Amino acid sequence: MSSIETVRGRVARDRTHFDVIVAGGGPAGIGAAVAAALQGAKTLLLEARPYLGGVASTALWMPMNRMVTAGRPRGGVHDLLLAKMRSYGRDACREGKRTFADGDGFDFHPDYLRIGLFELLEESGAHYRLYSPVSGADVQGEVVVGVRTCWKDTDAWFPCSVAIDATGDGDLAAAAGVEMKLGYEDAPQFMPVSLVFALCGVDVDRLETYRRESPEAFGQTIEAARRDGYATAVWYAFDRGTVPGVVSVNNGGPYGVSGLNGADPADLTLVERLGARIAVDFVSIARRYRIPGLEESSLIRVGAAASVRGTRRIVGEYEVTVDDARGGTEFSDVIARKYGVIDANQIYMGEMKSGFAYPYRAMVPRRIDGLLAAGRCGSATFLGHAAGKSMGNMMALGQAAGVAAAVSVRAGTAPRCVDVSRVQTLLREMGVDL
Repeated sequence: MSSIETVRGRVARDRTHFDVIVAGGGPAGIGAAVAAALQGAKTLLLEARPYLGGVASTALWMPMNRMVTAGRPRGGVHDLLLAKMRSYGRDACREGKRTFADGDGFDFHPDYLRIGLFELLEESGAHYRLYSPVSGADVQGEVVVGVRTCWKDTDAWFPCSVAIDATGDGDLAAAAGVEMKLGYEDAPQFMPVSLVFALCGVDVDRLETYRRESPEAFGQTIEAARRDGYATAVWYAFDRGTVPGVVSVNNGGPYGVSGLNGADPADLTLVERLGARIAVDFVSIARRYRIPGLEESSLIRVGAAASVRGTRRIVGEYEVTVDDARGGTEFSDVIARKYGVIDANQIYMGEMKSGFAYPYRAMVPRRIDGLLAAGRCGSATFLGHAAGKSMGNMMALGQAAGVAAAVSVRAGTAPRCVDVSRVQTLLREMGVDL
């Protein structure tokens, strides 16, 4: 247990210089901050929300998929996080589904995850600061040299040698003037934005049997409820929680509403409003229509915020495409591999070469230097991002960015000039299979 003095020393203070600053505390940001700190860089993780973990914490037992590969450890930060969560006991962590889309995942209790991530950062040597949304980037001669945050009447400035954008929406990159892409290339289309919720009082075994044996019956029930005036989602998926009788209900966002931009406050407000009614109505549907396993269920709560699957992406030195994912393009500058399927939800779902290579150049903006982009705001086409977009893969991209940033600082070179072979060697020493 850390002392108050130790914890206080980890909370960053305004105008402190850091070797590496990571913006965003989701899976990609955690991977980046822990990896950079483990490589000896003085590292700061900035998070806009009052908690770490991103969607894994926000969405209430949402599985972190691809934390292992075919049951085997992925090495590095993945293994450290799994060991940390398992150390808390059975309420904190359990293996998730092993399906086509949701393989090699783990369901983490969101509140155990919150403390686990704090402790993981502390043990790596990283600093952190919550309530710190990016409000600007200090750019000198097209090089990022600092990050600005703002919370109420508190403006803070943190100078740095290298910055990593792991915000998901590319907030830091956009503030720095990086060219960005938004949504689908050929139309104003986005993957669904969802407000996830959790239920208790569930007979989980009966529910899973029913869903497995009678998938059409469940869909017919939702259609009937829709006709009867209940608010419904496009689709529903259930994940067993770590606490007996609890399930997390993922969904495809409000039925009849499409094209919602997860970077637009107006659209996010709409999702919050409609999603709250969908959650409440689902309990009524489950009870009225006697959905097996859910007849006596109750709503615990909805997620802390809407869950976003994709918005802005940088224009980088290389753009990962869906053809790369399907064909398994190999790159000399591979720094991670993405496992799973192409999952753009109701827009498109299909197979890819699981374990396809992700190049370092996709993290490097074309023009602005001193900056890397890790996670879903990396350089990719719409479906290129959707290929293997699971949280475990995002953590792998962040981990690679963190190692590269530390190498950049040590060598005194810009991130785009980093010796990628050195990054690859360090990742392999961490147990990463490239």
